[in-house]
Amino acid sequence: MSKSTCTVTINGKKIKANVGDTLIDAGLGGRLVLPHDCCSGQCETCRVRVLNGHVDALGTGEKSTVLGCLAVLEGDAEISYDPVPIVKTLKGSVEGIRKIKDDYLEIRIRTAKPVTWLPGQYLRATFSGFPARDYSPTTPLNLDAEQDVIVFHIKVYPNSIVSSKLGSDIGIGHPVKLRGPFGNGFLRRQSEPIVLTSTGTGFAPIWSIAVAAILGQPDRPIRLIVGSRTRDGLYMRDAVRWLQTRGVPITLTASDGDDDTVMTARPCELLGELTSDHVIYSAGAPSHVEATREIARQAGATFYADPFYVAEETSGLKSLATSLIRKAKTPFVTAAAR
Repeated sequence: MSKSTCTVTINGKKIKANVGDTLIDAGLGGRLVLPHDCCSGQCETCRVRVLNGHVDALGTGEKSTVLGCLAVLEGDAEISYDPVPIVKTLKGSVEGIRKIKDDYLEIRIRTAKPVTWLPGQYLRATFSGFPARDYSPTTPLNLDAEQDVIVFHIKVYPNSIVSSKLGSDIGIGHPVKLRGPFGNGFLRRQSEPIVLTSTGTGFAPIWSIAVAAILGQPDRPIRLIVGSRTRDGLYMRDAVRWLQTRGVPITLTASDGDDDTVMTARPCELLGELTSDHVIYSAGAPSHVEATREIARQAGATFYADPFYVAEETSGLKSLATSLIRKAKTPFVTAAAR
């Protein structure tokens, strides 16, 4: 007869738990909170490594990792997770709204206290009077970062509940509440070469990762593949110039490219040869993330992802708008936008 209790070791701390507990519940039972957000297998915040023991991944396994909100204990086990900033709620206000290209805005929010986040994570932003939306904070395109200012890249969609109100109903001085950070698709200090891929405003977390990696590990090999549906969506020209002056290989691609300065292939088709030594970060449209994930998986590469899912309803309509926010719905991406 199998025992009903077991021991789970989490980051070195031994905890008594019940067989069948999720890893998050097991941790909570021992007063240890694993990083998490949605608790439904969507956000990837709770992805942990299984070092040894008996864990049923319930379809969430990727290499040696599982999602803590779904995977359950089958017996004694040892797991670990990377340290992340504590989730906090802070107040702020809109300080700047800058058009960086048609339908693309850079939103700056000044907070009462500095917000601690890792490049690639996301925050839950609630503009007063509007529903919450999840956005990835990023480095300003011109790199004029301030300690108490959070920067978001937001694509504006007509009639959307939040994005279409930026610059009108949501103006300078508008109160904002930020909660987070969340997400597991953040930069790790590793030595392996990095490949960064994005579509649309998925460039926001990818850009923050690129800057942090280049400044923090200047000798680490890195290259970027940045895509958009059309050339008009390639809003990051200032960032591209900064990367190019530092010799960082960057490929731009769009359906209406010229195959000279802008390619026409899908970003996943431009990955080149990958090995198990590569670390891939991918952000943007779910189709892009899933295609990249599969290629990375076949190569045995380490993969972190930040898929963006539709989550705004159009004003006056019950159909979903095309405004993209973080709402990952697959448990198979190894790490999680808007």
